[in-house]
Amino acid sequence: MKLKLLISTLAVSTAFSAFANTTEQQISEHLNDLRSQTEVAIESRIQKPVARPISQPTVQQKKLPSMSKEEFAKRPDLISNALIVALHQSNPDTVSFLYSFYTKLPSQYQDPIVVKWSEAILARHKGNHDIAITNYREVLAEYSDLGSARLQLAMALFENNELEAAEDQFQKIRSENPPSQIKDVVDQYIDAIANKDRWTFSGGFTYLNDPNINNAPKSGTTYGQWSAPKSESAQGIGFNFYAGKKWSWGNNFYNEFRLSSNGKYYWNNKKYNEASVRGSFGLGYQTSRFNVAMLPFMEQTLYAGGSSSNDSLKRFSKTGGATLETTYWLSSKWQWESNYEYAEQRYMSRKHLNGNYHFISSGLTYLASAKQYWFGNINYNRTATRDKDDSYIRRGITLGWAQEWPLGLSTRLSINYAQKNYKAPMPIFGITQRNKEYGASLSLWHRAVHYWGITPRLTYSFNKVKSNHVFYSYDKHRAFVEFSKRF
Repeated sequence: MKLKLLISTLAVSTAFSAFANTTEQQISEHLNDLRSQTEVAIESRIQKPVARPISQPTVQQKKLPSMSKEEFAKRPDLISNALIVALHQSNPDTVSFLYSFYTKLPSQYQDPIVVKWSEAILARHKGNHDIAITNYREVLAEYSDLGSARLQLAMALFENNELEAAEDQFQKIRSENPPSQIKDVVDQYIDAIANKDRWTFSGGFTYLNDPNINNAPKSGTTYGQWSAPKSESAQGIGFNFYAGKKWSWGNNFYNEFRLSSNGKYYWNNKKYNEASVRGSFGLGYQTSRFNVAMLPFMEQTLYAGGSSSNDSLKRFSKTGGATLETTYWLSSKWQWESNYEYAEQRYMSRKHLNGNYHFISSGLTYLASAKQYWFGNINYNRTATRDKDDSYIRRGITLGWAQEWPLGLSTRLSINYAQKNYKAPMPIFGITQRNKEYGASLSLWHRAVHYWGITPRLTYSFNKVKSNHVFYSYDKHRAFVEFSKRF
């Protein structure tokens, strides 16, 4: 049967060492070693929920003639005509309804192109973009002048991150001088394709107020003849900066470059100042539901030394390794993400900490609604160092909930628990550390409080470590304000 070109008006919404002796100074040094392994310039390796791809276009629906299903099933002319209109409109609900009648018609009333086009729209609606794209291409191979099908193919290619192919189809549509509203939609998609590979930048500052910067146990703690160091406070500014870019090169593959930096500056306790820079470049593959990337990286850390008398920043360690990141949308509400990282670490002066680590995490995010999501993550870290008493295995779990409330308020709550078991006893003490770690964090912000693209966040965090050695048990309460911006 002949198919008549009918392009409807579309509205598109576009919407991460051992102790040498028994002095108190060396006890402090060991405390600082443990801190440096876990807190100095460590970038969070637990991935955050990512946004879904661009939303589906919305179209106006036309009402079907009023009659019973039985009567309608006996009218192949109405079924065919109504289905063709729904195909041009790319209306998956109407197509699904009508297609169930169409497939029951006698074969002489069915057109293979209508079947292919219907299956393409339904497959795209279900997120099966590879099937949809194949069907769209078969339709256009027979009827190359079907502008509606070509536009739908271009959108499906865009959603499946086949950007070069999508741009080619959009350019073909634009060359046909479509109506102005369609041209506006095409221009928006072409701009979005260009922006997908653009440089992205983000950064922020945090006011820091740490009452126990050296992770000391409670005042007066002793073990035999030794006394634990006193807790030290520090106030300052934390900072972070990120720059990244993707280069898409067809068939869903891309290269990606990332450069990130973070650090802390304490104006009244400079010996704990720190900064790190990580650069990575790798290869990725992505579709509308799946993304995987392998990113080799190099990282350099500067640290003032903690308990040393010199408070100037100096080279502390260098790290080289690779990260494998994977995300997959199980459905429109469930996202699974995983991360594996391996790296070799070398320290400039603290050679006993030289070694490597394996880090694995896996988690789920549930998007209950546009105003609420829940998340959970399990993670495993095995760090092997030259001295066995600094080697450990850490197993952890994190649970969280984010909510937008009435009156413009938003909150994000997370709790975490971990067990950290060391491999060998500490010299002189003769104890192999067994630590239990507890943590909670609550962030609060008002969506209407927005300056220069920045929404301040007030965050309270609590950390508690319970160890089988009293020198390594401590509590820490912190409150700080975060300012961040993406541009």
